[in-house]
Amino acid sequence: MDLLEKIKGWLWEATKLLGLVVAVSILVSILFGPSAPFFGNVLTNIEPVIATLGSEGLAVIIALIIILGVWRGRS
Repeated sequence: MDLLEKIKGWLWEATKLLGLVVAVSILVSILFGPSAPFFGNVLTNIEPVIATLGSEGLAVIIALIIILGVWRGRS
């Protein structure tokens, strides 16, 4: 079971790192627009996902609350 716990820990740390990369990508995309290298099209890619979750954004807010609750519970 120790190996499984190590793998779970590694995957959790990778998930946190990727979450930070996404957050920075969104921030850079907002600040510098679509001309920013590597980060420019992040908002373009996220926009259909947000539209799918709900045009009013309520579903997005609920999803973010759930994700943050899980995130804080694991940290």
